[in-house]
Amino acid sequence: MSIKTSIAGVIAVAVAIVAISSVFTVTERQQALVVQFGNPQKEVKEPGLYMKLPFVQQVIYLDKRIRSLDVRPQEVLASDQKRIVVDSFARYKIIDPLKTYQSARNELGAENLLEKIMESTVRQVLANEPMPAIVSGERAELMKRISEITNVQARTLGIEVVDVRLKRVDLPAQNSQAIYDRMETDRKREAAEIRAEGEEQVIKITATADREVATLKANANKLAQITRGEADAKAVKIFADAYTQDEDFFEFYRTMQAYKLALKKEDTTLVLSPDSEFLKMFMTLDKK
Repeated sequence: MSIKTSIAGVIAVAVAIVAISSVFTVTERQQALVVQFGNPQKEVKEPGLYMKLPFVQQVIYLDKRIRSLDVRPQEVLASDQKRIVVDSFARYKIIDPLKTYQSARNELGAENLLEKIMESTVRQVLANEPMPAIVSGERAELMKRISEITNVQARTLGIEVVDVRLKRVDLPAQNSQAIYDRMETDRKREAAEIRAEGEEQVIKITATADREVATLKANANKLAQITRGEADAKAVKIFADAYTQDEDFFEFYRTMQAYKLALKKEDTTLVLSPDSEFLKMFMTLDKK
């Protein structure tokens, strides 16, 4: 290989390197800032192929899309001196790469500054509101105010805040535990009161039922005694009427009833004298 060929090859490589270093591309998701020795030279917001000075100028890319920033939970003191823990997030986009570069240099620096602005704004807005208003339906209005105030300060960073949300508004852990313990105590007391009322009702219902049962039994026994007495009276009357109509038949019937009861079992044995009154009916029948 000749010296001329080698030199030509080196020149070609150098030209290629210079050419590559002189161009850069920007996609639809990006915007770029051309800087020279740290000084901004040109903004590029449209996608395409662009030129720059090789080795002297550098390209800093910034995201054009809407990004999310999850702010760290922070403890805030409401206007009624109640401490609450607020967890929020924001959605933003970079609208001025030059301002972003001048204030934060890159996206990470911009997010750190925006997070500090968010934390300060959340404390500022919520400190003027009582806790019930923060956790109730007024939260939408509070988020709107936080978004407006944050946006004013964020524009100095070349950032536009699209949306701000309060993900969670809660009491600190120690307060939550104290409230939970108090609620548990209240529920136990209510349960004890309800249980005591239930036991009292059980005693009343049982006493009433026992009293009604005793009354029913007493009335039933009374009615049974009356019925039994009336039946006995009718039986006596029937016997008396029968006796007055035919004394011999009545005496015969009563004697047969006595025999039936006395000789009820087949193996019954009676030891009586021949002149016993109990056998008088047999003696009378034998004579007849």
